[in-house]
Amino acid sequence: MNDEIKRVLLVEDDRGFARLLREMFKEQDSPDTEVTHVESLAEAESHLAANTVDIILLDPGLPDSQGIVSVQRAHAAAPRVPLVVLTGRNDESLALEALQAGAQDYLVKGQIDTRGLLRFLRYAIERNAMEEALFVERERAQVTLKSIGDAVACTDASGNLTFLNLVAERMTGWTMQEAEGRPMADVIRIVDAASRETIPHRTSTSPAGDRTEHLRSNSILIRRDGSETPIEDSVAPIHDRDDGPAGEVIVFRDVSAARTSERQLRAVSEELERSNQELEGFATIASHDLQEPLRKIQAFGDRLAEHSASALDEEATDYLRRMTNAAGRMQSLINDLLEYSQVMIRPEPPQPVDLGLVVAEVLSDLDERIRVTKGQVLVGPLPTILASPLQARQLLQNLIANALKFHPPGVAPEVHIEASSRGEPRGPRGRRDRAPGWEIRVRDNGIGFDQKHAEKIFTPFQRLNGRQAYEGTGMGLAICRRIATFLGGTITVSSRPGEGATFVVTLPGTAIAHPLAPAA
Repeated sequence: MNDEIKRVLLVEDDRGFARLLREMFKEQDSPDTEVTHVESLAEAESHLAANTVDIILLDPGLPDSQGIVSVQRAHAAAPRVPLVVLTGRNDESLALEALQAGAQDYLVKGQIDTRGLLRFLRYAIERNAMEEALFVERERAQVTLKSIGDAVACTDASGNLTFLNLVAERMTGWTMQEAEGRPMADVIRIVDAASRETIPHRTSTSPAGDRTEHLRSNSILIRRDGSETPIEDSVAPIHDRDDGPAGEVIVFRDVSAARTSERQLRAVSEELERSNQELEGFATIASHDLQEPLRKIQAFGDRLAEHSASALDEEATDYLRRMTNAAGRMQSLINDLLEYSQVMIRPEPPQPVDLGLVVAEVLSDLDERIRVTKGQVLVGPLPTILASPLQARQLLQNLIANALKFHPPGVAPEVHIEASSRGEPRGPRGRRDRAPGWEIRVRDNGIGFDQKHAEKIFTPFQRLNGRQAYEGTGMGLAICRRIATFLGGTITVSSRPGEGATFVVTLPGTAIAHPLAPAA
């Protein structure tokens, strides 16, 4: 206890009483306590300006200052130092005024107990420290509430406003000084946007309880000037130390921009739906109406070649062949365009798809091409993913067919298909080096290409080789990229001329159904 009170400033013009207090400190065996005695307030102010003290003992009746003015001046000279007022027996009213003016406590001179003096002063210092800490916490809370982006208002148990932050002042049109003490409903007036009925505040319906409540979604704040702002809010109760209702905290925000964005998003969504319907209609036309004339061209071309071949010279026969070939290519282009558009128009709902089984089915369909080219396809373990079965099949079939197609003359194609998980936890803390997911690799020993064309080959109808050398419409890889994008992944390729190509399809972890399973 002696270590807690090192420096005492005694402001007292009665030298006899000053000697008495010094004796009391000596009797308490407190040799480390330094008592500085001054007889006027001016001396006290000079001392406090040059020195620090732990506590001030002040008799307000001084030669140069009297009564409450003395307390105010002493408190102003050292606002953070606990101040104890020394009063006479009949000065209770002055003592109460002193507490309101900043004094920590008071002592009646004729009732000072020698044994309890230091204990009393220690308690005064502790209370002052607690009040200072409480002030700091309150100030921190006030600064926080003033700084946040939402409007914040507080009420007392009667529903009267005790606080508005700057955002709340701006949104309501009321200043803190104008709003303080008013019923919350006078300042924060909220109505239903449809019915225009006033929405009652929680304070008028359920003042107690622990639940945080929210406004209806179509609530409107009526500002002081009558203008309106759509808002969202929440109301939470404040409790006293006995867990009784002490008020509420109301947090609300302007959702005008969000409502506008919702309307715009809804309009864009409706326009997108309309565009998809038009695209679906175009796809229907492409799959039926446009292909019908092509089928007739091919059919009549075949009949002409069959029935009039002997009547046609070599040049006419060449024209006929070119016409039917062009019609066939046109039909292939229409089919690929239809397949490309269907990826986004009517995707199947995602479901577990075993890629090992999908590859087995694709290889069965490509069996004749593999036999003719004397190629081989080596398949490692593949995962099961969440995807559209049709799209997964389209993706792998196009990649494998592409790998079998572009091989040098006289060289049997060799294709490797494998998968690996990515973003696995590493290290003792389980940190991930990448986002979780899968990488599906399709690697071939084909003709390859210059890496500068790596993006070009995913563009619809783009071909790096002539149509005479390698068949196709140039849509296969474009369809692969569209499917990979739809699944939330990516597709990339690395290659060099004459060294084959490696296509990497990256799928997100959200598409994983279960770990790697052996291919069938």
